[in-house]
This record gives sequence, C-alpha cells and structure tokens, in this order.
Amino acid sequence: MDSVSSKTRFVLSQWLVLGLSLAGAAIYGSYMLRSPQVRLTMFNPSGSFLYVVPIVVPFVAFLFDRAERWRQLSKLHYLIDLIVVATAMGRVIANVPLVSGHTLFLTYAILTSRSIVVRVTAALVIVQTIYLKYFLWHDFVTSTVGILLGSLAAFLASRVTTKESEGSQNG
Repeated sequence: MDSVSSKTRFVLSQWLVLGLSLAGAAIYGSYMLRSPQVRLTMFNPSGSFLYVVPIVVPFVAFLFDRAERWRQLSKLHYLIDLIVVATAMGRVIANVPLVSGHTLFLTYAILTSRSIVVRVTAALVIVQTIYLKYFLWHDFVTSTVGILLGSLAAFLASRVTTKESEGSQNG
C-alpha cells in the first residue's frame, strides 16, 4: 500500500511541477505581451515571443528538480548549475559570443535532471530551438557550441560527487 501511495505522490508531484511550469510560462508570456512590438510579432515563428516563452517551462521545472535534490547534490554540482544558467541568461543581459543560451541550458537540463517533466519539456523546446536556429536563422555555430558546452558541463556534473559520497570519502 505504501508503494502505491509513493507512486501516486510521484505522479501528482510531476503534474504539479508541470502545472506550475506552464503557469510560469503563461505569466512571463503575459508580461511580454505588454510590449506593442511583441504583440505585433507574437505569431511570427522567428520572433522573440515564440522563442523565449517556451524555455520558461523546462527552466521552472529544472528549478524544482534542483530544489528536490538540494540535500543530494554537492556544492560543486550547484556551481556547475550556476555557471550554465548564468551563461545561458548572460546571452540576454550581456553579449556572450558564440554560444546559444537555449541549447546550452536545454542540453544540460536534459542530461542532468532526474525529472521527467524537465527532460520531456526540454527535449520539446530544444527541437523547436534547433529548427529555428538551423533552418530559419541559419545559425549553425551558436547552437552547436551550446549543445557541446551543455554536454561537457553535464559530463563534468556527472563526475562531481554527491554530498553523501563526499562525507564517506572524508570520514
């Protein structure tokens, strides 16, 4: 009976994370629509609205994944998370050259998250991103570099020990 309630809690928590992630995207999308320029181009596939709003879903789910694993992951793992997220967001704030923040973050999220919500939504958004970048915008460099760096960061994160194994190594 306990395993059934555990499975039920898992499924319910995944639906809750998905719902909150979608709500986050809806709130951000609503905020973006305050701009007349965004409203005029919102259905343009290469416009900022359809490019930026979808990534909010896996990003919010990623934050829930990391909060759920707070006690399991080491400080070094969180440092790698911070570097990836800051670099990805840095594309918006600063001019980070040669890397797509979308493909960097999405690749990293797919490869490092245990959450099915993160992996599925990030996979859907990375397909959209690759389509836009490669086929509409003919931007092969930043997407490819983002995928490679996201994969490298995920590899490094997989080599970082968890807090539990750090404690057993030190003890």
